[in-house]
Amino acid sequence: MATAKPTQLKKNRTTSEKLEEGMKLVKADLMAYKKAKNSKLVVLKDDKIVFLNPE
Repeated sequence: MATAKPTQLKKNRTTSEKLEEGMKLVKADLMAYKKAKNSKLVVLKDDKIVFLNPE
């Protein structure tokens, strides 16, 4: 059985898969930025706004 090249696999992804991958990258970049600037991360948890330390 022949395997597909990585470039072929990337072309066959759906739009939703691309969006999911992009959002994961955004999350990682945001966490790195907040750690570098030592600023709090604001999230919504159980309908409440919560401020988290970057560590």
